[in-house]
Amino acid sequence: MKTFAKVVAVLLVTTVVLCGCTLTRGSHLVIGSTRAPTNPADVRIYTELPAKYEKIAMVSADSRNDFASQQNLSDHAIERLKEEAAKVGANGILLNGFGNYQVGSHGVVIIPNSNGGYSTTGIAAMNASTGKEATGLAIYVPQN
Repeated sequence: MKTFAKVVAVLLVTTVVLCGCTLTRGSHLVIGSTRAPTNPADVRIYTELPAKYEKIAMVSADSRNDFASQQNLSDHAIERLKEEAAKVGANGILLNGFGNYQVGSHGVVIIPNSNGGYSTTGIAAMNASTGKEATGLAIYVPQN
């Protein structure tokens, strides 16, 4: 019985740890001249282009987690977008798009063993998953 309890405890802890992780992905497509990598914390988000800038790359990022708040997903997507921009030497991002996307759905169906009968009753649960995605133009803005 102690072994069963240990297995259940390990499975429970593993499930909690995996459910708490926000998954992020990011990518960039270079369209200009890259620079030395910058610090993601120094990358600024723009909603309008500054007077002087250089185009470096198109960047995109997304985040997903069934149990995270929408704000948490937004924060992670922007953080990853800044990381992608920093890799190519940008110090700014012109935000082109930001919103939700459909990840998919998943569920569990539990059907008890029927004892030779033709009819079985079960329990089902479904969850539709969404995430946040962001796209932008990684730019270098000269410092005055």
